[in-house]
This record gives sequence, structure tokens and C-alpha cells, in this order.
Amino acid sequence: MPSEYRTRRDAYVQPKGHRPFKDPAKLDFRDKAEQKAQLTSYARSKWPRARRIDIDLNSREIVVDGRPVANFALHEPRTP
Repeated sequence: MPSEYRTRRDAYVQPKGHRPFKDPAKLDFRDKAEQKAQLTSYARSKWPRARRIDIDLNSREIVVDGRPVANFALHEPRTP
């Protein structure tokens, strides 16, 4: 049963062996399926030639073509 409240988070993505990307993914999701879909579209913008992108929410990894390529961390959005 999906929650009726939306959650806003910034997802900071760090490719393995590299610095984190400067632009975080701005997420606004209601359930895990929406969160996964939004992270997948963000990852598609970073790895456009990938054939398959999977998001593992438990280990917080982004898997591209069967290979774990990045980790991500969720944070509350900063308010100015």
C-alpha cells in the first residue's frame, strides 16, 4: 500500500573510484518504485550508452550492465 505522503531527498551519486558527481539527483517520491524510477532516469543521464541500469535500494548501489558502478546516499534537501 503506497504512502499518501511524498518524500523529498537529494541523492548524491559517487562512481566507484572517483569523486561524487557535483549535481545531486533531486528525488520526490511516494514509494520505492517511484524512487527507483527517478534514480534510474538520473543514472541514464550519467551513463547514456548503458543497455541496462538497475538500482539496488538495499545496498544503495547503481548497477550498469550487470556491474556495480556507483554508490548513492540520500540526504534531506538543503533549504537556503
